Amino acid sequence: MYQKKSFVAIIPARGGSVAIPKKNIYPLNGKPLIRYTVEAAENSKFLDAVYCSTDDADIAYTCSKKSKCKIIKRPPEMASNEAKTIDAIIHALDVLKKQGKTFDYFILLQPTSPLRTSEDIDGFIKYVVDHNLPSCVSVSELPYLPVLMRHLTTDDKGVNNLKNLISGNGTVRRQDADKTYYVDGSLYAYLCHDLLSKGNAISLNDSPFGYISDKEILDINDLDDIFFCEYLLSKNAIWEDH
Repeated sequence: MYQKKSFVAIIPARGGSVAIPKKNIYPLNGKPLIRYTVEAAENSKFLDAVYCSTDDADIAYTCSKKSKCKIIKRPPEMASNEAKTIDAIIHALDVLKKQGKTFDYFILLQPTSPLRTSEDIDGFIKYVVDHNLPSCVSVSELPYLPVLMRHLTTDDKGVNNLKNLISGNGTVRRQDADKTYYVDGSLYAYLCHDLLSKGNAISLNDSPFGYISDKEILDINDLDDIFFCEYLLSKNAIWEDH
């Protein structure tokens, strides 16, 4: 709890994955990937409860073993490749509400962001509450200029044709351009009441309010990301709490 506002962390983790089988419990430096997120949540000063929404028994065991993290069993239809995270979140909040457990905000913690720390979570929560925000997402600075981004289509002669994603002169110097940020997937916040009333018509990625991540954020999608993350963990003491 922070400033009399209560927070529940929800970690969505389905069993199916394509690029890395059993990705959410894949070993990262000898520890299951999802444990980095579970331990960061457990060490938060402001989170009142931590839940994992999953359809997978191995993930449930990995999260709950010697942990404060509790499990919400996700229906199979919400665990397919086409399933949306927002539906799993709404389901989890509905389950908790029926159990008489209500919170002001939920914090979405995706298990594919293992470099997120408890300090990051608490800094995010403070920002949301201190600015009285109904929702928020963490963002990171884009490492390249959006004016250089292109749509690409290939014609029947095999020629790649480029179309500017945004208008502007591509010769602009980086130091003269405005900073641009992207939703990095590390932290999301939303008022529980608002989400339950609006349902899956809302998009968590489209919150108009952003919290700037102060260090590199890595989203694990494939084995190359795993190897790079292991390198970062071995070289940086900033992630000691993991």
